[in-house]
Amino acid sequence: MDFSFTEEQELFRKSVREFCEKKIAPHAAGIDENGEIPQGVIKDMAGFGLLGITISEKYGGSGADITTAAIAAEEIARADISMATAVYYLVEAGWGYLFEKYGTEDAKREILPGVTKGDTFLGIASTEATGGSDIASTSTLMEKKNGKLILNGTKTYISGYGKPQNMGEAM
Repeated sequence: MDFSFTEEQELFRKSVREFCEKKIAPHAAGIDENGEIPQGVIKDMAGFGLLGITISEKYGGSGADITTAAIAAEEIARADISMATAVYYLVEAGWGYLFEKYGTEDAKREILPGVTKGDTFLGIASTEATGGSDIASTSTLMEKKNGKLILNGTKTYISGYGKPQNMGEAM
């Protein structure tokens, strides 16, 4: 088996590296010190096609495969490790793919374009006090009773949250 990257993937790696060196690396210290990602960095990443990278072009994404998304994550991490963590980049890459695959059409049209433009942060709230973020061990239950949704369970601190009106705040 050959696990080498294709020529296209190598070109992609090079272009993402150059982008990150120019647009992310100069802000790395400030991101750590201030606890926020400058809106300009987010918009530059969106313009380069890095946000929601696995989301299809139909919703403004690049439609990249997981290998390409991983290449981007590695290059983003070279510029600033905090930008490539599961809390920021990887949540949008992984959950963007799943949301597009299993979400309703109305929800996809409403949410995914905002993710790819850097206007909306896509995340999940799965962390529980006794099970961490192990989705298979989730004990919180939701059921419909008398036309209402009833949610029973315990959640704990959720990382990756940013206010929709200011994506630049700490993630």
